[in-house]
Amino acid sequence: MRTHSMKRSAFAGILFLTTAGFILAHSISSFGQAEDTLPYLLNTSIQLEYAGFPVNYSAVESGTANSVTGVVVGWSPSFQDRPFGTALPAGLEYYAEVVGPSTHPWLGHRFELDEGATRTRSDNGLVVAVSPHNTRGVPNQTLAGAKLEIRQHLTVDSLWGESVRNRILFAGEKSSSFSFLVSDPGAPNGNRIIRPSLDSANVLRWVDVNSPSTKLASAVTIPPGTCVGIDFGDRRGSSLGFSGAARTWPTAVPLQAGANLLAYPYCADLRLGIDWGTSKEGFKGSAKPSSTQDRIEILEGVSRRSYSPELQPDGRLRWRLMDPVLTSGRWMTPPSYLDRIPVGEGFILQKSKADPNHFFNPPQP
Repeated sequence: MRTHSMKRSAFAGILFLTTAGFILAHSISSFGQAEDTLPYLLNTSIQLEYAGFPVNYSAVESGTANSVTGVVVGWSPSFQDRPFGTALPAGLEYYAEVVGPSTHPWLGHRFELDEGATRTRSDNGLVVAVSPHNTRGVPNQTLAGAKLEIRQHLTVDSLWGESVRNRILFAGEKSSSFSFLVSDPGAPNGNRIIRPSLDSANVLRWVDVNSPSTKLASAVTIPPGTCVGIDFGDRRGSSLGFSGAARTWPTAVPLQAGANLLAYPYCADLRLGIDWGTSKEGFKGSAKPSSTQDRIEILEGVSRRSYSPELQPDGRLRWRLMDPVLTSGRWMTPPSYLDRIPVGEGFILQKSKADPNHFFNPPQP
């Protein structure tokens, strides 16, 4: 088992700490192709830090897109004995992701499914939901030829809902002691802090801390390539574990101007300057720091460390620690650099400009 411990951090007044581990295993997906899966563990014995997910749920089906008519994608799933939509369980949320071919213009992009409309179709058509979670909007005919995988979303509700409800209902914990910070492109600032709430029938609901009147989908999606911050109650001692598939294809993660909650979505440490954080991703280095530079923020306790890209003599970029007082105007001396972010650890990327075409790519050799 490979494990790592992350340090205490704070964001928006929430303190987090996490330990994560995974073991390589081998399984067969539902569409008959071999797929590597990894049991993934988050230890919630103490308050959690920003946690990323280097695995996702295994695909429930795969096939090739052959047409797009309006919001309906025609495709050829592996089974044809009944309409594909009838196999989608009610109450769960799904998305389609383009995992090949390697030269396809939609590679790495994903789009949300309208599960209800997809279930009612007599053919295998996928009905696309118009959603801010779509990384390239509603597909058009250029999607033809793409290999699609359909998978269930990782959500706050599916991962923690039952545990949170039981601890509130039977362990005497207050719902206000649980907080989840998630990336949500549909929220006003692109991120959302949610808390659980039990209604009069003890049904678990989710409430937007900054907008209590906002009605949230019960699932609360955790998009691929993002992290989630968890303040998990007053009492510790539980763990979250599930098995997921390892990614091997690029992952579209559009960036907004401002704070982005990110985590490398692959089962490897993120090597800055090698796997990501270079000029290829649009980052620009400077000999002197400025307030307009992009910044990576790593949080520790009530403090945070900020890093900006420094241009090296050979033209490379290295993310150098900023002065803790003048965080946007002066380097820390002597120089200190962030060269690696451990697998499963989330971080904040402060972007001066939006980048809707941003991708995380699989680790380099």
